Amino acid sequence: MDAALLLGGVYVAGRMEIEASNPADLVRRIMAGDGSAENELVNRYSRGVFFVLNQNVSDRAAAEDLYQETFHLTLEKIRGGEVREPERFSGFILSIARNLAIEHFRKNTRARERQGDENESRTLAAPEASQLENLLKEERARLVHHVLDALPSERDRTVLRRFYIADDEKEEICADLGISSLHFNQILCRARERYRQAFEELSGKDRK
Repeated sequence: MDAALLLGGVYVAGRMEIEASNPADLVRRIMAGDGSAENELVNRYSRGVFFVLNQNVSDRAAAEDLYQETFHLTLEKIRGGEVREPERFSGFILSIARNLAIEHFRKNTRARERQGDENESRTLAAPEASQLENLLKEERARLVHHVLDALPSERDRTVLRRFYIADDEKEEICADLGISSLHFNQILCRARERYRQAFEELSGKDRK
């Protein structure tokens, strides 16, 4: 399974890929009816969407259905002109995936309540979206910070925190660090791999 960064305790993998073209251009091409852009959308955000759903939906079949629904709904919203900040499209599509996961959680909870099971009747009603996200954050935030702190390279920690957590623009980070765009891609690729290794090591210890 591909590891993804946990941003403030929430898995966000949409920016795991270094885009060949910027998100705003991708949105524009889809709105113009470019079929290849739709394929590029799926290729670019597939892993991130699938990872988010699998972290929040225990039923694999349901996660796959929500995966398809995420891209279907995303394309509808793009064509309908509902993407107001295309430069932040990664957050847009991942928020759709999270919202679908939350709605799936609510539906399952309501279904269990209707069954009249005595044990289920004592459970709390499904939390609001913000409450559910906070629960996910609380469960994962500790591990996130441990993983980042475990990285030996200060530059790795800086690049990962600024690019994924602070959501700083790539060009701004390059300027501050005095590196080229190509060099940044190389640094980020290596930092992600070190993060993945540290994440697997620490999460494995937590499960023991």
